[in-house]
Amino acid sequence: MLKNFQIRSLSLIVFLLVFLTIDSFSQVKPASLQILGITVEGNISADANTIIANSGLRVGNEIQPGSDATNKAIRRLWKLGIFEDVQIIVEKKIENGVFLLIKVVEFPRVEKVFIEGEDEIDEDDILKEINLIPGQTLKAQDVFKYKLKIRKLYDEEGLLNAEITPKKFNYSSADTSDDEITVLWKNINDPEDEYESVYDYDPDYPSNIIGKVKNRILLVFEIVEGDEVVVREIVFNGNQNYDDDDLKDELEETSEARWWKFWTGSNFNREEFDTDLEGLVTFYRKNGFRDFQVLNDSLEYFNDKQDLKIIIDVYEGPQYKVRNIVFDGNTVYDDDRLLERLDFEKGDIFDYEKWNQNLRFNEAQTDVSSLYQDMGYLTFNLQTREVKVGEDSLDIFIDITENNRFKIGDVRITGNDKTKEKVIRRELYTVPGDYFSRNNIFRSIQQLANLQYFNVEQLYQTGVDYRPANDSTVSLIYNVEEKSSDYLNASIGYSGSFGFSGAVGVTLTNFSITEPFQLGGGQILNFNWQFGVGNFYRTFTLGFTEPWFMDTPTLVGFDVFDTRQRYVYDLRQSGGTIKVGRRLKWPDNYFYVQGMFRFQYNDVIDGREFYAEGVSRQYTVGATISRTDIDNPIFPSKGSKFSINAELSGGPILPGDVDYYKIELKTEWYKRLFNSNRLAFYTGLDMGYIDELVKGTTIQPFEFFYMGGNGLVIATTPLRGYDDRSVGPRSSNGNIIGGRVMSKYTMELRAALALDPIPIYVLGFAEAGNTFFDLTETDFFDLKRSAGFGARLLINPIGLIGFDYGYGFDRKSVDGNDPSWEFHFQFGRGF
Repeated sequence: MLKNFQIRSLSLIVFLLVFLTIDSFSQVKPASLQILGITVEGNISADANTIIANSGLRVGNEIQPGSDATNKAIRRLWKLGIFEDVQIIVEKKIENGVFLLIKVVEFPRVEKVFIEGEDEIDEDDILKEINLIPGQTLKAQDVFKYKLKIRKLYDEEGLLNAEITPKKFNYSSADTSDDEITVLWKNINDPEDEYESVYDYDPDYPSNIIGKVKNRILLVFEIVEGDEVVVREIVFNGNQNYDDDDLKDELEETSEARWWKFWTGSNFNREEFDTDLEGLVTFYRKNGFRDFQVLNDSLEYFNDKQDLKIIIDVYEGPQYKVRNIVFDGNTVYDDDRLLERLDFEKGDIFDYEKWNQNLRFNEAQTDVSSLYQDMGYLTFNLQTREVKVGEDSLDIFIDITENNRFKIGDVRITGNDKTKEKVIRRELYTVPGDYFSRNNIFRSIQQLANLQYFNVEQLYQTGVDYRPANDSTVSLIYNVEEKSSDYLNASIGYSGSFGFSGAVGVTLTNFSITEPFQLGGGQILNFNWQFGVGNFYRTFTLGFTEPWFMDTPTLVGFDVFDTRQRYVYDLRQSGGTIKVGRRLKWPDNYFYVQGMFRFQYNDVIDGREFYAEGVSRQYTVGATISRTDIDNPIFPSKGSKFSINAELSGGPILPGDVDYYKIELKTEWYKRLFNSNRLAFYTGLDMGYIDELVKGTTIQPFEFFYMGGNGLVIATTPLRGYDDRSVGPRSSNGNIIGGRVMSKYTMELRAALALDPIPIYVLGFAEAGNTFFDLTETDFFDLKRSAGFGARLLINPIGLIGFDYGYGFDRKSVDGNDPSWEFHFQFGRGF
């Protein structure tokens, strides 16, 4: 027992000694040392003083070896992003101080990037995607990132087998000649692999070039493009309501290779394929399959990875129908009015796309949200809940929060450097004090666009901003960007046959008669004088129009003219026109009515034995009703234009020697394709009829209908693919005499390559038309057909210029020539 006691006592003594020893050591702190000096090693491009400054270490500071201060210094240098390794070590230690060494390894810097082996993709496009500049640091992850970018470019081209190998080259040597320096580079991983680059030689600073490239690397991407991957088969699994062919038709960009599909390729593009899968979801949900999902897609390569089979697994789910639609919170409009906007009946298939469009902001503004916002409910909100009932029915609950009704407070205009503010304000349908209306904002933007004073794309994108001033008032800000809308032209030429010729003209579409040198008043002044072409055609015109007389939507204007033609017929015409117009409110505010009175002096000097020769005086009144609802006057992509014009000359109420009536109808219709304002389908109709009021009256030739060519010749309806004024009835000696009946139909597919700053458009067209001597000889199925393509380019202040290249299918019956292509130059005429 004594022995056990002695053992326990000895153990206690040992424990106490160890504990006291550890405790005493833990209370001894390392001695602080003064930094006596700092040097840097391994830096190439980075300045040593800059490295020391960024480390946070200073000579004279106290430091404890192994403390957090050195770790913080290392982290600071890491954050600079130019070093791949940083170490701080004690280079020398004396009694109370240390000398520190900062050892760094810099990331390599790129001298240049080269692409080798590219063919299908332009080298500039690859370099633009990489976007590396000389002197930029290059990390390992950067090289991988650039490789992925190049891979994406090739994937988009269907070259999924492309092999991309990045290589790094170090400087090896340089050879200097009289005018250049050739640098030899060697592959970092394979010294046998060499590359050369050439620099212009600067005799004053030859060493600068070599010194710069010595410490940089060359980055080369070697590309083996391989064969394109062609889609040979597309298979769907899980589809029961639609067969594979139906679903393949919904894949717009991905299709199977077929020999007869000469207009499209069948190369696989992953990004386009993903878009097609999203379109597949849209298709199913549009047809009521609310739960549809693409479960999986897999790609099976074969034939040495040149061909591809796509397998798409889908879950269709039930096709849902609408059972009940329940509104809650609506006090302004009853359920029937809201259901009318939704356009869904009980038992209808739940078309998800139609549902969303009729609920929130469709293009036609016939949705529920527009109904409220057009009445001032700016902060209107709605939430929907779809509750499944049974296997395939839905009860839909719509919770509406109407909130306050807003009125318009301030209406401000910015960006109008030239156009006077009142010219803009008078086109606006948003008036301070009126209730807020989303439709009136769109209508105002459309009005400003049709003035042609401002950048149309900017107007539709950022043209208006509205900011609530309080819980019942909203301020509107219209942002406009002025563009040139005036056109000037001047030309002169000489011909051995006709002598000197030329033209001087100006059209000021934003003129101000009170401040003619400042412009911006919204008036129109036009002047044109084509002279010296006396053997063919000479004309002088001067006109002025005030579209807002006395600050009301009332147009007043006048034109004076003098024309002489010596082409087929020899005649002269002089006179003037007074016109008055007014914008209407009924049937809607897109309608316009205009009246005119014209006097003209006619002198038919040589009628070629068909038109009565001699002098006549003509008094004419006319009226035009029109409706214009288009989004862009330069390149309309949606909307329509309609006009019907009637003229009466002489008759029982007017004096003069000419008695006739004339009616013209013109319609234009524009439809966006793929919901894009850059692609549009256009159809047009032109019809006209003229007849005598008094038998044998002298109707001067310009009043009849002529057709053919580009339409730039006076009183001529264009029909591309045929010569100017070649279509229509002829006299016994073969001269074109003009028709009393005209009919023309046009279809065009138009694409805008650019809209700003220089609009460029291309088009394909098909049209047919004819003119007939009178109603008894009229056959509306006897039309002269043509098709072709063209382009337009708007260059201010010259105006719209372009060309059409048309093929006239029925030239044999027109002028006896075989069908052929005809080139037409366009100037001043748009669409």
